[in-house]
Amino acid sequence: MIFWINNPFDPLPGEGGRPLRYWLLCRALAAAGHEVVWWSSDFHHVRKTCRSLEPVSASEGFQVRLVPTLPYGSNVGWRRWRSHLRYASEWERLAREAVARAELPPPDGIVVSMPPLGLYDAASRLRDAWGSRVVVDIQDAWPETFGQLLPHWLRGLGQAAFFRLHARAARAYRGADGVSAVCGRYAQLAQARGCLAEPKVFRLGCPLPDAAERSDGRGTTLRLCYIGNLGTSYDIRTMVEGVCSLAAEGWPVTLDVAGDGPQRAWVSALASRAGSPLKFHGYVDDTRLQSCLRACHVGVVPMFSAMWVAVPNKVADYAAAGLAMINGLTGETGELLRRYDAGTGYEAGNLESFKQAVRVYAEDRGLLARHQNGARRMAEEQFDAEKVYPEMACWLMEEMARPKT
Repeated sequence: MIFWINNPFDPLPGEGGRPLRYWLLCRALAAAGHEVVWWSSDFHHVRKTCRSLEPVSASEGFQVRLVPTLPYGSNVGWRRWRSHLRYASEWERLAREAVARAELPPPDGIVVSMPPLGLYDAASRLRDAWGSRVVVDIQDAWPETFGQLLPHWLRGLGQAAFFRLHARAARAYRGADGVSAVCGRYAQLAQARGCLAEPKVFRLGCPLPDAAERSDGRGTTLRLCYIGNLGTSYDIRTMVEGVCSLAAEGWPVTLDVAGDGPQRAWVSALASRAGSPLKFHGYVDDTRLQSCLRACHVGVVPMFSAMWVAVPNKVADYAAAGLAMINGLTGETGELLRRYDAGTGYEAGNLESFKQAVRVYAEDRGLLARHQNGARRMAEEQFDAEKVYPEMACWLMEEMARPKT
């Protein structure tokens, strides 16, 4: 079969980043013998720079095609929205031209990520032209997350304020031939918005390094790490100030930070001070990232539950590395950590709550070791890319082969 995958956000082969969902899915589909094209943006979403890759390239048995996109400097705001609109329209144009020139055959199936919102509408028009099937894969809750951009006193009006965006998302859920999601919460959201297909959950799988005997650091400094976006909507300040405060009080604790975003300058400045317990790595390649994870004991998930994030990539990465977790999310992430005895929670935004969570591990290294073992078990049962994406590839093949009703 011929599959087109469209996601403009994940790292691409040749950029040095770690393989995430759509790279791993393309790899699994290609390994199963399918012809795969990954459409992505020529703008690097994390680094906020133009990509240096060729417009068309091949890697690991699949093709990558870049779509010209408007740059944006922030993850929130009108310019990013305009970029997504341009991306969807340019993708549709390039896709039609490639098929018309016989550069590409029409696909049997098109998988579009959600977000961005405009991709389904473009894919549905291509479906009308070629008879393809369209699957929407929900990686984040849009536009529900947008409610966090409003002042607190207006957030109750979020549904009305983003009425057209909610309608667009609902149209995608209702119109798709199949819907998949990275977690149960997003599958339930699609059903609440009128999804006619039965949503299928495939978690954010990641490659698992060989299981190794981890040290609980008994008698040594407790090393925390954070990997990911340094956006203003994350609880970065509580995490950083909490570690600095504990170190000033004499607790043997440090924090490694690997990522990029609006709070980069602030974190970097604190890390550069003499005697700082912070080590700032910036945006790193996969090799350096895995080295950082191996050297640490605890991964931090400094996120607010109101953000609508259910189970972020960093949870899978920490678990794969066998890190216990300090977690600000309730809901699905909190439930997983409790089920596998893999972490402890704190109240996001509450400095003392965060400090107490760190002190728990600093004082009880036996608990830390138990949670590290639980995290690795969770990775093996929930996030193993060698299981998740071959299963997703099989499901997609079945969805494409299913008779149309």
